[in-house]
Amino acid sequence: MSPSVRPIALSRGALGVGALTAVLSLLLVIGGLTANTAAGETGQPAGVLGVIGLFLGGTLLAVDALARSVAARAGRE
Repeated sequence: MSPSVRPIALSRGALGVGALTAVLSLLLVIGGLTANTAAGETGQPAGVLGVIGLFLGGTLLAVDALARSVAARAGRE
């Protein structure tokens, strides 16, 4: 990989992983909220894992956005 392609690939990879993590975690939270408590089901494990995943995915997306803005500023100067 050439030096100019590597940051682009890493940025797109982090964006993809962060977005995928956030979407799957949101599905876990929704699944936890739809548990049938009358039947003895509890949505707590799915909900907790979903919230942890949302924080992880959100962190990856925020770091990617910050890295893109820093790279854009460096490219202008």
